[in-house]
Amino acid sequence: MNKESFSVVALHVGKNIAIKEARNLFNYQLIKREASFLLYEASDNAYVYIKDYGSIVFYNCKNDIINQFLKKISKNENYGMKYYNKEEYQVYKSENLEVDFNAVYLNNFDIDFLHIIMLNLAQSVALEAYVKKTSSLYESTLVYTKQLEFKGRINLSKIKMRKFIGKTLNIKNTITEELFVFDTSNLAWSNESLSLLDTKLKEELDIEKRFKGLHLSLDTIKENLDLFNELSQHKYSSMLEWIIIILILFEVVQIFV
Repeated sequence: MNKESFSVVALHVGKNIAIKEARNLFNYQLIKREASFLLYEASDNAYVYIKDYGSIVFYNCKNDIINQFLKKISKNENYGMKYYNKEEYQVYKSENLEVDFNAVYLNNFDIDFLHIIMLNLAQSVALEAYVKKTSSLYESTLVYTKQLEFKGRINLSKIKMRKFIGKTLNIKNTITEELFVFDTSNLAWSNESLSLLDTKLKEELDIEKRFKGLHLSLDTIKENLDLFNELSQHKYSSMLEWIIIILILFEVVQIFV
């Protein structure tokens, strides 16, 4: 006989979600809320968790509820699940608490346990989105490090270089700011079983390893940007020095003419 199970779908919408604004979009029962999240009961034993860094997690929700939330949050028609970073888990009723590949086995379906599951999946799917952004940034900087390797210079004007550095730093800072909220929920400290579930989920989802890897990538990008900026400053400082030298020589020549 198959065990009873419930589907959990976590999506990242590619942008931050204004929690105060989102709260006014839905008429479902709001059972938990803080400045950084909303937790709705969408129907009997169906929940929707909205996190401010762009994650939405649906527990045991039908497609019409999922589409309704996505459409209102995204504010456009391209709201199908194929447009988002996505993770899916199944939650099974079990005598023992366990976490396996894409599966959670629970002996307690209290809302706090479901909250821990949804929070970890929200973090995981957001991390995946940040990894993709960071990879794109890294690829952009790699173009110029290769130019340095093979040509000994970077083919960018001073203005374009500053724009590139500014754009990259803005994205990097946005990611870094959002990563500060990736922490263990206070719920996990309030109950031994909740703490165990939180730990098992973080281990299975590699939250800590991915988090550290993302920080290392961002640090590498920052080092590259610092180098580009230093080279840019040196290039134009040297040019200015040559201009001054030429002007001085011109003045000296004028004296003896």
